[in-house]
Amino acid sequence: MTHLRQLGLLFSIPAAVISAFGQTGASWLQDLHFKASATAAWTDNISRTSFLPTSKDAASYEFAVGASNARQLAPNLLLEVGADAAALSIPDFDRNNHFTIGPRLGLQRKFGLGPLAPVLRLDTAYTYKSARIQANTGWTAEAALRYSQRITSSVKIGASGEWLEHYARRSTYDIQQRTVSIDASWDISEHWRLSGSAGRLNGRIVANAAPQIWSQAITGGLGATVFNYYTTIPWQVVDSYGPGWTAYNVAAHADLWSIALATTLSDRTTFELRTSSFYVVNKIDVRYSTKSVGLSLIHRF
Repeated sequence: MTHLRQLGLLFSIPAAVISAFGQTGASWLQDLHFKASATAAWTDNISRTSFLPTSKDAASYEFAVGASNARQLAPNLLLEVGADAAALSIPDFDRNNHFTIGPRLGLQRKFGLGPLAPVLRLDTAYTYKSARIQANTGWTAEAALRYSQRITSSVKIGASGEWLEHYARRSTYDIQQRTVSIDASWDISEHWRLSGSAGRLNGRIVANAAPQIWSQAITGGLGATVFNYYTTIPWQVVDSYGPGWTAYNVAAHADLWSIALATTLSDRTTFELRTSSFYVVNKIDVRYSTKSVGLSLIHRF
């Protein structure tokens, strides 16, 4: 019931807003816009392991679909309602496979006229996650506030603040994160775009350890600092990246960045190459470095 109340609060919309969608159900469905994407990626240290000799690298595959409907509430105010679903597969470590589905809501305000006018957008989502590791199954609430502006006809910049909480079945997988980031994109030509982002995350993350490393951590073999902290945090053996592997939940901050090159194959289809980095330092200065490169095909129906 708690999650249902949270869902109701997160997506409560004033009656005036709801009236903007005051059409028949059939007509509303006719105005839906659909999007699908398929991504293949390779990730170094996908296991997010601090002791690199035991880290695991792997390929992952994600397929996502989404539907949305937008309504102009005022000349400079746009409301968007939609839903998304995604499935992630990591064949070499399929215990980490999961599926997500849920609604989202966006409200966008444009300050002025023309393509160079700044835009402020609020996005929220409430997503159910079904994971093979049952402890990771649960609901995820997200909210993001983003400011963007096109400074020339080909260059756009932006800044964002994001909040995320995952309410899992077990505290090992409960996460709370706050992220601030900046981004920019450059339309190199009619069909090519280069973009990048950089940010800082603060909150809790889930890391993993091989059985021989974890046993040392909780018995004092890695020092008093590790012992005193790791014996107080949520953890459990979940076989995430092999028999006996442990998942554990730590307070941390992370530096993250990504660079992407995209090309339009048609008016509705985009192909993107992206590389990204996620560098984590936890509360007691234990570090996890994860890097990935991926290819995505995105189609709007």
